[in-house]
Amino acid sequence: MKHGIFIAILLIFYGNTASGFLSGPIAGRTGAPNDICDSLTCNVTPCHDSFGLNTGKATFSITAPSTYEKGKTTNIVVKFVNSNTSLHGFEITAMYTTNSKVGTFTSTDDTTQTESYKNQYAAHTTIGTAESSWAIQWSAPSENVSGQITFYAAGNEANGDGTSARDYIYTNTATLSLAEECEPAILKVKPKKLGMRRGKSAVITITVKGENNELCANHTVYASAGNKKVSIDERAETNENGKAKFTVTAGNEKGKDVITFSTQNNDTEITKDINVTIK
Repeated sequence: MKHGIFIAILLIFYGNTASGFLSGPIAGRTGAPNDICDSLTCNVTPCHDSFGLNTGKATFSITAPSTYEKGKTTNIVVKFVNSNTSLHGFEITAMYTTNSKVGTFTSTDDTTQTESYKNQYAAHTTIGTAESSWAIQWSAPSENVSGQITFYAAGNEANGDGTSARDYIYTNTATLSLAEECEPAILKVKPKKLGMRRGKSAVITITVKGENNELCANHTVYASAGNKKVSIDERAETNENGKAKFTVTAGNEKGKDVITFSTQNNDTEITKDINVTIK
C-alpha cells in the first residue's frame, strides 16, 4: 500500500480535542482491510505523517500461537521492543478470510480496553500509554469458523510533545490457522486395575489418543461406577497432553466395582473399563 493510504488507518494518539486519543483510538486504526477512519477523514487531514510507516528504530510485534481452536481463548501480546520513548499506544483486531471481524477480545488488566469497541478491537487505555507491552485475550467462535484468522495491529511510538507530529507509526500482522481436531480412537487407563481400602481415595489418569497415536486435547471424558460401591467424578477434560484425571473414593463396604470411562468420536462411543476391589 502507498504511504498516503496508510495514513488513513494510522492511530491518532495526540492532537486537538477533535482528534486526540490518549485514552484510546477510535475503532478502525489497525491497518486491516476495510478498517477506514470512520467519519474522520484522516486521508484528507493527515495524522502522524512526519515519518514513513514502520521507519522507526523500534520493533512492533504481535505474539500469538500458530493455531487456534473453536470456542477457545488465545493469549495475545502486542509489544514494542527497542523503543526510546516513554509513551506508546496500539489497536488490534482479528479478521476472517472474508475480511470480516471474527471472535471477541477481552482485557486482562487496566492497560487495555475492549468493551468500548464491542469487543471487536482491543486498544490501550490512558494508563496503558505508559507501557510498551500489552497482554489481551481473544476468543474464537465455537461454530461457523474455519481456515485462517489474521490479527492486524497498529502501534504508536509517541514523543510526548502533545501533538501528532514526529511520532512513529508501525503496523504488523499475525496469522493463526485452525488446529486440526483430534478424533479419539484410544483410551488408556492408569492404573489398569485398582485396589482400595474402604473410605480411601485414589486418582485415575485417562489418556485419549487418535488413530495415529496423537494426543487429543480438550476432549471430555465421562466416568460411571457400575455397582455404586465407589464414587467418581462424572466428567473431566483432557489437557494439552491428552490426559484427564479422575478422583475415585471407595465406599464403606467391601466388594468389587467396575468403572467405565467413555468419550465420543463423532457418533461412536469409545469406552474402557477398570476393575476396582474394595478391601
